[in-house]
Order: sequence, then C-alpha cells, then structure tokens
Amino acid sequence: MLQIANAFFKLPGDYLQPNESEIQGFVARLNERLAPTTPESPEDTKWEIGDCLAQWWRPNFETFMYPFIPAHVTRPKECKKLYLVKLPKTKVLAVPKNMKLLAVPLFELYDNSARYGPQLAAIPQYLAKYNFEFVDSNDKIVVQTPGSTLGDGTVVRNNVH
Repeated sequence: MLQIANAFFKLPGDYLQPNESEIQGFVARLNERLAPTTPESPEDTKWEIGDCLAQWWRPNFETFMYPFIPAHVTRPKECKKLYLVKLPKTKVLAVPKNMKLLAVPLFELYDNSARYGPQLAAIPQYLAKYNFEFVDSNDKIVVQTPGSTLGDGTVVRNNVH
C-alpha cells in the first residue's frame, strides 16, 4: 500500500487509456508506479496478475463508491477494480519520493474504514477465500491456512490461544 502525505492511503494503479485492455493497462501502471526507471533485468517489469478481487462503482460525480451498481443507475461514471498481484520471492520496487510503501497487516485493515476507507478495509474479506502458505527459504511449506494436510502427511493445525 502506498502512503501519501502521512494520511492518505492508496494502492498502485490509475485510469486506463481508451485503447488499453484492463490487464495491459494495469501492468503499464504498475511499471510506471513501482518498477525501477532503469530496469536491470526483464524480470523487473514483469507482473503476474491474478484474480479480480472486487469491483467498486461510482454512480455519479460524488466521491462515494459502492461495491455494486445501485438499481437506479443505468450508466455508472466509474468502475474501480482490485486485482491480486502475485509477487516472486525477490522483486525490485521503486517508490516515488512523495510516497511511502507500507506493508499493512490484514488485521489492521479489517474493519478499519475510518483510517483506510471502505475499499481498502474490505481487502481482508476479499482474501478470505484464499488459502495462505507460509514457505521457508527451502520452499518447504511451514504453515498452511486453514489447517490441512501437507504433502508428507503431516497435519497442520492452527493453534489460537
């Protein structure tokens, strides 16, 4: 997540050009916002775009957006989409000087729309359908959520105290 001026939070992205597809435009915006200006390898400008997690709709020229198109709206003014981006083990990111790159834990985003806004505060709900695998430096799965069986038959249990 990017922080601007100590108070405003946003995800990297921007408006698409009329002739761009969603994925091509999103990759171009990620390269503009987060890729190094002089990439050292082609991997620095490659992004693996995953599922579309959410769509938020702006029915008119007000600032508020809805996670649905209201029934009375026939031509919404804007659609904002949230995509899952899978990062490799190592990735060089370059952040503009006027922004800070933050790794915000999901538990802080959850139900915290007062600080992050309704779109960012809903990210934990969007990610709830995925299983997370925590991998060590040898690519061995250490923990998998929710609890399940690993390839060697070991049952992983998540203990909560």
